[in-house]
Amino acid sequence: MSERTPLSRRQFLSAAAVGAGLGVLGLGRFASSVVDADGVGGELNDPGSALQPARRLGTVAPPVEPPPDGMLIFPIEASSDCYVLDNFGDCRGNSCSRLHEGVDIMGSRDQPLLAVANGRLTKRYVDSGLNYGAGHGWTLYDEDNDVTYKYFHMARHEDGLEEGDAVQLGQVIGYVGNTGTSGIYNDTNYHLHFEVRPGNEPVDPLPLLVVDDEMCSVSPPIRG
Repeated sequence: MSERTPLSRRQFLSAAAVGAGLGVLGLGRFASSVVDADGVGGELNDPGSALQPARRLGTVAPPVEPPPDGMLIFPIEASSDCYVLDNFGDCRGNSCSRLHEGVDIMGSRDQPLLAVANGRLTKRYVDSGLNYGAGHGWTLYDEDNDVTYKYFHMARHEDGLEEGDAVQLGQVIGYVGNTGTSGIYNDTNYHLHFEVRPGNEPVDPLPLLVVDDEMCSVSPPIRG
Protein backbone atom coordinates (compact mmCIF):
# COMPACT_ATOMS: atom_id res chain seq x y z
CA MET A 1 0.00 0.00 0.00
CA SER A 2 1.34 3.46 -0.89
CA GLU A 3 2.23 5.87 1.87
CA ARG A 4 0.29 9.02 1.10
CA THR A 5 1.33 12.60 1.74
CA PRO A 6 -1.68 14.72 2.83
CA LEU A 7 -2.48 17.94 0.94
CA SER A 8 -2.21 20.03 4.05
CA ARG A 9 0.35 21.63 6.28
CA ARG A 10 2.63 18.65 5.75
CA GLN A 11 2.77 19.49 2.02
CA PHE A 12 4.16 22.90 2.83
CA LEU A 13 6.52 21.44 5.40
CA SER A 14 7.66 19.03 2.73
CA ALA A 15 8.09 21.98 0.37
CA ALA A 16 10.36 23.62 2.92
CA ALA A 17 12.28 20.39 3.31
CA VAL A 18 12.66 20.10 -0.45
CA GLY A 19 13.93 23.65 -0.64
CA ALA A 20 16.45 23.00 2.10
CA GLY A 21 17.43 19.68 0.62
CA LEU A 22 18.00 21.08 -2.83
CA GLY A 23 20.15 23.75 -1.27
CA VAL A 24 22.49 20.88 -0.42
CA LEU A 25 21.79 19.09 -3.66
CA GLY A 26 22.92 22.08 -5.65
CA LEU A 27 20.48 21.98 -8.55
CA GLY A 28 20.93 25.16 -10.50
CA ARG A 29 23.98 26.89 -11.79
CA PHE A 30 26.04 25.50 -8.94
CA ALA A 31 26.90 21.88 -9.81
CA SER A 32 26.93 19.19 -7.12
CA SER A 33 28.62 15.84 -7.27
CA VAL A 34 26.61 12.71 -7.95
CA VAL A 35 27.56 9.16 -8.75
CA ASP A 36 26.52 7.37 -11.92
CA ALA A 37 25.90 3.66 -12.44
CA ASP A 38 29.62 2.98 -12.71
CA GLY A 39 30.47 4.89 -9.54
CA VAL A 40 31.88 7.84 -11.51
CA GLY A 41 31.22 11.31 -10.17
CA GLY A 42 29.39 13.88 -12.27
CA GLU A 43 27.28 17.01 -12.01
CA LEU A 44 23.53 17.30 -11.62
CA ASN A 45 23.32 19.90 -14.36
CA ASP A 46 25.26 17.89 -16.92
CA PRO A 47 23.16 17.05 -20.01
CA GLY A 48 24.07 13.39 -19.57
CA SER A 49 26.65 11.17 -21.16
CA ALA A 50 26.99 10.81 -24.90
CA LEU A 51 24.41 8.69 -26.65
CA GLN A 52 25.19 4.98 -26.63
CA PRO A 53 23.79 2.13 -28.69
CA ALA A 54 20.80 0.59 -26.94
CA ARG A 55 21.43 -2.77 -25.36
CA ARG A 56 17.75 -3.49 -24.93
CA LEU A 57 14.47 -1.77 -25.65
CA GLY A 58 13.05 -2.28 -22.17
CA THR A 59 9.39 -2.73 -21.35
CA VAL A 60 7.04 -1.89 -24.19
CA ALA A 61 4.93 1.14 -23.27
CA PRO A 62 1.14 1.00 -23.48
CA PRO A 63 -0.44 3.41 -25.96
CA VAL A 64 -0.51 6.96 -24.60
CA GLU A 65 -2.56 9.80 -26.00
CA PRO A 66 -0.06 12.40 -27.20
CA PRO A 67 -0.35 15.76 -25.45
CA PRO A 68 -1.33 18.93 -27.31
CA ASP A 69 1.43 20.51 -29.38
CA GLY A 70 4.04 22.13 -27.20
CA MET A 71 2.85 20.34 -24.06
CA LEU A 72 4.11 17.35 -22.05
CA ILE A 73 2.29 14.46 -20.43
CA PHE A 74 2.45 14.51 -16.64
CA PRO A 75 5.62 12.64 -15.55
CA ILE A 76 3.90 10.87 -12.64
CA GLU A 77 0.95 8.51 -12.92
CA ALA A 78 -1.47 10.94 -11.29
CA SER A 79 -3.34 10.21 -8.08
CA SER A 80 -5.42 12.29 -5.72
CA ASP A 81 -2.46 13.16 -3.47
CA CYS A 82 -0.41 14.69 -6.28
CA TYR A 83 0.83 18.19 -5.45
CA VAL A 84 3.07 20.33 -7.67
CA LEU A 85 5.36 22.88 -6.07
CA ASP A 86 5.57 25.89 -8.37
CA ASN A 87 9.20 26.49 -7.40
CA PHE A 88 11.15 26.88 -10.64
CA GLY A 89 13.55 29.79 -10.13
CA ASP A 90 13.38 29.62 -6.34
CA CYS A 91 16.57 30.92 -4.70
CA ARG A 92 19.21 28.45 -3.62
CA GLY A 93 22.43 29.03 -1.72
CA ASN A 94 23.67 32.08 0.13
CA SER A 95 22.30 35.36 -1.23
CA CYS A 96 20.44 33.52 -4.01
CA SER A 97 23.69 32.38 -5.63
CA ARG A 98 21.84 29.86 -7.77
CA LEU A 99 18.29 29.06 -8.80
CA HIS A 100 16.13 25.94 -8.70
CA GLU A 101 16.04 24.59 -12.25
CA GLY A 102 13.02 22.30 -12.04
CA VAL A 103 9.77 21.71 -10.20
CA ASP A 104 9.05 19.26 -7.39
CA ILE A 105 6.00 17.02 -7.62
CA MET A 106 4.91 15.55 -4.29
CA GLY A 107 3.20 12.16 -4.31
CA SER A 108 3.10 8.65 -2.91
CA ARG A 109 5.98 6.26 -2.65
CA ASP A 110 6.26 3.94 -5.65
CA GLN A 111 3.94 5.88 -7.97
CA PRO A 112 5.11 5.09 -11.53
CA LEU A 113 7.19 7.70 -13.32
CA LEU A 114 6.55 8.08 -17.04
CA ALA A 115 8.75 9.06 -19.96
CA VAL A 116 7.43 12.40 -21.22
CA ALA A 117 8.90 11.87 -24.70
CA ASN A 118 10.31 9.24 -27.01
CA GLY A 119 14.03 9.26 -26.39
CA ARG A 120 17.04 7.60 -24.86
CA LEU A 121 18.13 7.21 -21.24
CA THR A 122 21.55 8.84 -21.43
CA LYS A 123 22.49 8.89 -17.73
CA ARG A 124 21.54 6.66 -14.83
CA TYR A 125 21.94 8.15 -11.35
CA VAL A 126 22.37 5.74 -8.44
CA ASP A 127 21.77 6.68 -4.81
CA SER A 128 25.06 6.85 -2.92
CA GLY A 129 23.43 6.11 0.43
CA LEU A 130 25.22 9.15 1.85
CA ASN A 131 22.19 11.48 1.83
CA TYR A 132 23.44 13.82 -0.86
CA GLY A 133 22.92 14.18 -4.58
CA ALA A 134 20.11 13.21 -6.90
CA GLY A 135 19.51 9.77 -5.42
CA HIS A 136 18.22 7.32 -8.01
CA GLY A 137 17.39 9.11 -11.24
CA TRP A 138 17.49 9.31 -15.01
CA THR A 139 18.41 11.76 -17.74
CA LEU A 140 16.12 11.26 -20.74
CA TYR A 141 17.19 12.85 -24.04
CA ASP A 142 14.81 13.57 -26.93
CA GLU A 143 17.23 13.82 -29.82
CA ASP A 144 14.59 14.83 -32.38
CA ASN A 145 13.79 18.01 -30.46
CA ASP A 146 17.11 18.45 -28.59
CA VAL A 147 15.40 18.45 -25.18
CA THR A 148 16.79 16.86 -22.01
CA TYR A 149 14.54 15.78 -19.13
CA LYS A 150 15.80 14.95 -15.63
CA TYR A 151 14.14 12.77 -12.99
CA PHE A 152 15.66 12.78 -9.47
CA HIS A 153 14.97 11.20 -6.03
CA MET A 154 13.35 8.02 -7.37
CA ALA A 155 12.75 5.01 -5.15
CA ARG A 156 14.17 2.77 -7.86
CA HIS A 157 14.61 2.40 -11.61
CA GLU A 158 12.23 0.32 -13.68
CA ASP A 159 13.51 -3.25 -13.96
CA GLY A 160 15.24 -4.05 -17.24
CA LEU A 161 16.17 -0.50 -18.19
CA GLU A 162 19.80 0.52 -18.51
CA GLU A 163 21.73 3.60 -19.51
CA GLY A 164 21.56 3.90 -23.31
CA ASP A 165 18.15 2.26 -23.72
CA ALA A 166 15.44 3.74 -25.94
CA VAL A 167 12.09 4.43 -24.28
CA GLN A 168 8.70 5.46 -25.57
CA LEU A 169 6.27 8.18 -24.58
CA GLY A 170 4.39 7.06 -21.46
CA GLN A 171 6.73 4.18 -20.64
CA VAL A 172 7.35 3.54 -16.94
CA ILE A 173 10.99 4.34 -16.19
CA GLY A 174 11.01 4.41 -12.38
CA TYR A 175 9.05 5.04 -9.20
CA VAL A 176 8.56 7.98 -6.84
CA GLY A 177 10.84 7.94 -3.81
CA ASN A 178 12.90 10.15 -1.51
CA THR A 179 16.47 9.02 -2.22
CA GLY A 180 19.37 11.42 -2.15
CA THR A 181 19.22 14.68 -0.26
CA SER A 182 15.45 14.65 0.12
CA GLY A 183 15.55 11.60 2.36
CA ILE A 184 17.47 13.24 5.19
CA TYR A 185 14.61 15.51 6.23
CA ASN A 186 11.82 13.03 6.90
CA ASP A 187 10.67 9.58 5.93
CA THR A 188 7.65 10.77 3.95
CA ASN A 189 9.20 13.39 1.68
CA TYR A 190 8.26 11.46 -1.47
CA HIS A 191 8.53 13.56 -4.60
CA LEU A 192 9.97 13.84 -8.09
CA HIS A 193 12.35 16.63 -9.00
CA PHE A 194 11.67 17.17 -12.72
CA GLU A 195 13.61 19.34 -15.17
CA VAL A 196 13.02 20.35 -18.80
CA ARG A 197 16.08 21.59 -20.68
CA PRO A 198 15.71 22.48 -24.39
CA GLY A 199 19.22 22.85 -25.76
CA ASN A 200 20.22 21.96 -22.17
CA GLU A 201 19.00 25.35 -20.91
CA PRO A 202 16.46 24.98 -18.07
CA VAL A 203 12.92 26.27 -18.54
CA ASP A 204 9.95 26.20 -16.18
CA PRO A 205 8.30 22.78 -16.65
CA LEU A 206 4.97 23.74 -15.07
CA PRO A 207 3.44 25.68 -18.01
CA LEU A 208 4.31 22.73 -20.27
CA LEU A 209 2.70 19.98 -18.19
CA VAL A 210 -0.81 18.66 -18.76
CA VAL A 211 -2.06 18.71 -15.16
CA ASP A 212 -5.34 17.00 -14.27
CA ASP A 213 -6.97 19.62 -12.03
CA GLU A 214 -9.22 16.98 -10.47
CA MET A 215 -6.27 14.82 -9.46
CA CYS A 216 -3.43 17.22 -8.81
CA SER A 217 -3.15 20.53 -6.93
CA VAL A 218 -0.60 23.24 -7.64
CA SER A 219 0.98 25.46 -5.00
CA PRO A 220 1.13 29.23 -5.15
CA PRO A 221 4.40 30.40 -6.72
CA ILE A 222 7.41 29.79 -4.45
CA ARG A 223 10.15 32.30 -5.24
CA GLY A 224 12.91 33.91 -3.28
